Amino acid sequence: MSNTKKPMRGRAPKDAGRKIKKKANILSAEKVDYIDYKDINLLQRFMSDRSKIRGQKINGTTVQQQRELANAVKNAREMALLPYTKRVASVGRGPRRGPAPEGVTEQVAEVELDDQVEGTEVENTEDEEA
Repeated sequence: MSNTKKPMRGRAPKDAGRKIKKKANILSAEKVDYIDYKDINLLQRFMSDRSKIRGQKINGTTVQQQRELANAVKNAREMALLPYTKRVASVGRGPRRGPAPEGVTEQVAEVELDDQVEGTEVENTEDEEA
């Protein structure tokens, strides 16, 4: 048996020479000593548009600051100062069951008008036969 190593299979290594720019720490720049759960404007800066707490690398906070921030956000949610989630309208999920949301009927009417070409009308053969 020979002692030659087999070449490693799998993905090529990422560029290790690339330097990652460290995110600026907002809390230390503004000299915030205590993260208060009642300071909603500060807490919302560390949350996404769907009310999720952003990660430490994205926020640029230290481990201790991130822990205090998460606890403050959770306390604010419990006191109903911040929402747990926000609804975001999604597009293209297929047909919906139930009543149409407000504004959808107006959009459908606009599409029907766009389908009509000048001088011609959309024909409905079922209505004419009856």
